[in-house]
Amino acid sequence: MKKMNWLILAALTLAAMGLRVGQNRTGFDEAGLAVSGNLPALLLPVVLLAAALALILFARALPAGRSAGLRESFPFRNQAAVLCAVAGVFLLFAGAALSALGGGTLLTLLLAVFCAAGAACTLYTVFGLYRGGEVQGMALLAPVCALAVRLVFLYRTDAADPVLARIYIEILAVAALTLSALERAAFAFRSGSPRVYLPVSGMAVLLAFTAAVEQRSLAGLALFAGGALVELGFLAAAERGTAAP
Repeated sequence: MKKMNWLILAALTLAAMGLRVGQNRTGFDEAGLAVSGNLPALLLPVVLLAAALALILFARALPAGRSAGLRESFPFRNQAAVLCAVAGVFLLFAGAALSALGGGTLLTLLLAVFCAAGAACTLYTVFGLYRGGEVQGMALLAPVCALAVRLVFLYRTDAADPVLARIYIEILAVAALTLSALERAAFAFRSGSPRVYLPVSGMAVLLAFTAAVEQRSLAGLALFAGGALVELGFLAAAERGTAAP
């Protein structure tokens, strides 16, 4: 993406984060029900739709076919992309550890283990690509499985909440992270599409950061912020890849 496109994505992300904070503060009454006509609640979907349309437009100049390889598409040539992705991985480790130490059910512990395993595979992928070596395709499928399990658990947990406005950002964020991880894994099997990956990953960044600001626990904050930083690192690396000769 061009510098202006990065600035637009950053502005839309900050706008979504601010609107979500405003909605959580003013958009629900004492009983927890959504307040009708709340301005942040009305504007947030507009910002999300604008971001999706903008990212689709940004991706129009990228190759549309599904034949791109992993090493060519994510070369991790700059230190910023590496640092961003690695910082995100360690936040995921921290979130998994905090979730496990916080008690809860056996399922919560298993989710923390899955998250840590996915983070370890992501770290292996980043350093493998940074060194220019081969990366085993199965390593990119582990985060997909971990996120898919987390999405199912989150949906089942939130299904009891009748107020959709309170839960939809978190569910969308995990769904976007899952889809982005799946699209990224496709590159390992030479079936990736840069034109598809850019908008999916960009929306994952925006939604994950937006979900992070509404978390009430350090574990949730670390998990969503970590996922957003990992996506941001790969997105920056992918830009370098598409610009390569």
